[in-house]
Amino acid sequence: MSSLALEAQRTCGYLTSRARVQIENPPDLAPILSRFLAFSTRSEDAMPSRIPLDPKLPKAFDATPNEERSKAQLDQWWDRPFGLTRPDGRIEVRCLNGGAWDRSTHLGIADDYDAACALAEAKQAEWLRFREQPCTCLDVGRVTVVRQPQRPDEQMLELASFPTAEAATDYLRANFPDPNPQARPPA
Repeated sequence: MSSLALEAQRTCGYLTSRARVQIENPPDLAPILSRFLAFSTRSEDAMPSRIPLDPKLPKAFDATPNEERSKAQLDQWWDRPFGLTRPDGRIEVRCLNGGAWDRSTHLGIADDYDAACALAEAKQAEWLRFREQPCTCLDVGRVTVVRQPQRPDEQMLELASFPTAEAATDYLRANFPDPNPQARPPA
């Protein structure tokens, strides 16, 4: 497995077989690409990844600010969905992914394990598409296009800087097409 696929597996916790790729001399944005590749297969073509069910979570796992978590805990749990069996037998799917500042994010509830795995894959992919989208920061005399940190122990990544909002918008449209054009309001 390539170092990029290994990084994706470490970062995301799982990969579909179609997402394993060989890339020589990966660019600086390899971790971002690896996260995208891990969720870029069509859901109807892919087997849902298997999630841990009722894992032993660290003490105060859902009562710890993400910025206070150790690197080891982030490496083990960040972007890795898991399931918790509820008293009624259904499975609550959660993931430590930044959707909440101090606990794992509730992704949904499924009736059985296979449905929980499918729900985890779909909801986490949706969250990653949202979280990885660049945004703009306005400052005096410039507009900067940035990608927000993907983990609490990462920094914001500056992608480009422009003198006007129009130039920044053109850059975004050219380099980061809307991942969900159906959700865009009509013109």
